[in-house]
Amino acid sequence: MAPETPFPGDPDDSREAIMRATYCALKRYGYAGLSIQRIADEADLSKSTFYHHYDDKRDLLTSFVDFILEEFTRVFSLEAGDDPETNLRTFVRLILDPTTAQKISEDSPTTTVLGTYVELRAQAVQDEAIREKFTEVDRGFEQQIADIVAEGVDAGVFRDVDPEQTATFVSTLVAGQTFRQSTRDDDPSAAVLAAFDDYVQESLLRTDA
Repeated sequence: MAPETPFPGDPDDSREAIMRATYCALKRYGYAGLSIQRIADEADLSKSTFYHHYDDKRDLLTSFVDFILEEFTRVFSLEAGDDPETNLRTFVRLILDPTTAQKISEDSPTTTVLGTYVELRAQAVQDEAIREKFTEVDRGFEQQIADIVAEGVDAGVFRDVDPEQTATFVSTLVAGQTFRQSTRDDDPSAAVLAAFDDYVQESLLRTDA
């Protein structure tokens, strides 16, 4: 039986079909067992169609990382508003709290792909191309957080903190917890989120607002 896909509806085109098939193949076989043929079988597409879009397996996997992040950005945009504090808390909870993404979008796959994302990221230890992709991803991720923090500082909601430094801290917290909850039997997300809330309250929010 094929792995259940968390993505809503039918794919819009062959590129999206390949991305969904990559998710299913990774869930079924893991990174070590992943092959172009298995992805093509999952997508019910020919290998020639695959090579029309991607040069090789590495090219596909770096595109798959972008695909996951596009979905995260889509779900976050559904909830983002004018309050920097709420936006920052939502941004973090979309990744660490399984219920947040589902409340915003019932068909969101952002929580169910975490394990796949972590398994792929582990390949960056030995694969330079994947390392470069995740370096790019981290910088973009941190920039989104820095933009939220900068908006909060400008609006007088947050203290006069360094947005880039704050973003590095928050993204490191999120990355560490993502690995923990994907590789442990227990899930300390609630404790981590409580500590993050304390950090926002005690270190970011202005007390004289």
